[in-house]
Amino acid sequence: MDSSSTSRLRTGGSYRSLDKSIHILFFARIINRFGDFVQMLLVLILTVSIGMEEHQAGLFTTMTVVATILGQLGGGFVADKYPRKYVMVACQAIVAVLYVFSGLLIDTAPMTVAYIILISSPFRGATWPVSHALIADYSHGEMERARAFSLLYLGSNIGVAVGPLVAAFLFSRNLPLLFIVSSVTLVISASLLGFFLPKYPKTRETTEARAESTFSGSLWKLFFTNRMLVLYVVAFTLYNLIYVQHAFALPLQMHGLFGTQSGTEGYGWLMTVNAATVLLMTAIVTRATIYVSRSMNMALGTLFYVVGFGLYAVCSSLLAFLGATFIWTIGEILLATNGNVFVNQHAPSTHRGRFNSLVSVIVGIGTALGPYVGGLVLSIANFRVLWLGSVGVAILIGFLFVRLRGMVKTAASR
Repeated sequence: MDSSSTSRLRTGGSYRSLDKSIHILFFARIINRFGDFVQMLLVLILTVSIGMEEHQAGLFTTMTVVATILGQLGGGFVADKYPRKYVMVACQAIVAVLYVFSGLLIDTAPMTVAYIILISSPFRGATWPVSHALIADYSHGEMERARAFSLLYLGSNIGVAVGPLVAAFLFSRNLPLLFIVSSVTLVISASLLGFFLPKYPKTRETTEARAESTFSGSLWKLFFTNRMLVLYVVAFTLYNLIYVQHAFALPLQMHGLFGTQSGTEGYGWLMTVNAATVLLMTAIVTRATIYVSRSMNMALGTLFYVVGFGLYAVCSSLLAFLGATFIWTIGEILLATNGNVFVNQHAPSTHRGRFNSLVSVIVGIGTALGPYVGGLVLSIANFRVLWLGSVGVAILIGFLFVRLRGMVKTAASR
């Protein structure tokens, strides 16, 4: 290791020291998430523009979710068979072409556009496990991967911070242009990857690489015999179950406390604080925790949820809600950035795409069940019970991550 590398490790490293390929993925992620207009406004497109009834739109949205999940599974398998860069570019290009057709047909054949969106969903879903596998491919070692995933998480939120404003502007003024602009952003993102991302990462003969080369066998056998990943999936599924309550229960609570207009505006401010905290604090949190193990960082993240969601149980003023939102968002940063690192550290490189797709699908069960469970709780109790129950689940998740740390140390000592 040269002196400059040693210096970077002493300081915890920085985003600038990451491989150029990671920065290409970062800019591609910003552009891709910025232009994800169709998904951002899918329900409005289906109801207002295409003319579906609410129940029809709900069913159709569920169909797109199922198609996305199938795409995640398929994308992971394909990305382990062919160069991941080309799989990513191909999926983005297909979605871009379908969005161009949507823009041309939305005024004359709106129902056709609905089915085009459905057809595009598997290809859009496939990009997520492939993207995660690419990040792991072009970063090496736990700390470098932690910074790489942190940077890409930051890129996602930069895109999402601005994209909805542009999407809303185009939706109300020129819907065909919304599809065309979304397609153009996909083409730009795919072009960055296609022209500037190397076909394969630089090979590094490390202990990690040699260990990965010894893995063989089916996906299911490799996954379910890996007790650490199984425990991680259980913990993260529970985490998604409570995380989604900020999108389901929180707006209902704000409406109940402050009324329709003030409650809606107040919830908007909470989500602004959430986005601003991610943008401002991700680099700081990553640098402060870079030398802490991924599992312990995730355990620490659950403590911020204990405090933040615990405050939601007793909050009565907007200022208190804002403070609570800032607190649990720190936990979101810790879990979002360290979770992906953990999966890719413990997944064999030959199965990395498939492992990412399988994990995404399984932990997504928590996101799918969260609103239903939250609704059940609110049907027999109140918001205080819901948030205190979420606190209890967060504590359980924290213990699971601590247990995970013990399993990692035991495995490392063998």
